[in-house]
Amino acid sequence: MLSISNKSRYGIAALLALAEFYDSGLLQIKDIAFRCDIPHQFLEQIFNRLGKAGIIKSTRGKNGGYELAKPPDRITVLHIVTALDGDIEFVAKADEKNDVIVELFHEAGKNLMEVLSVSLAELVAKQQALRKNVIYNI
Repeated sequence: MLSISNKSRYGIAALLALAEFYDSGLLQIKDIAFRCDIPHQFLEQIFNRLGKAGIIKSTRGKNGGYELAKPPDRITVLHIVTALDGDIEFVAKADEKNDVIVELFHEAGKNLMEVLSVSLAELVAKQQALRKNVIYNI
């Protein structure tokens, strides 16, 4: 089974929270961890990697916190996953042969890359639309 690591899932969720508050100031890591239900220490490790990748930036001090290093429309899920888990490969380059199975997996990889190329801004818009469509029954 192909699965996304918890590191990437948590990273995407945390950055989605930062994208929602883009241009509204810094968010503290404890607030992001609470809001997204992510273990605080694990989120620190994730943010360390995302900072090194130039996806987020931090400000130290009493009023410090985190923010996106670029606008949400310039950060894709693929950037996040690659920063946290490395490149996505279905077939190792050493295993490449001119055969139909390798071609199938290359096509699957290309399609996955296309799907993961959605920006944080697009995800925020989808999330807000989903929230508006929630029906409350009493």
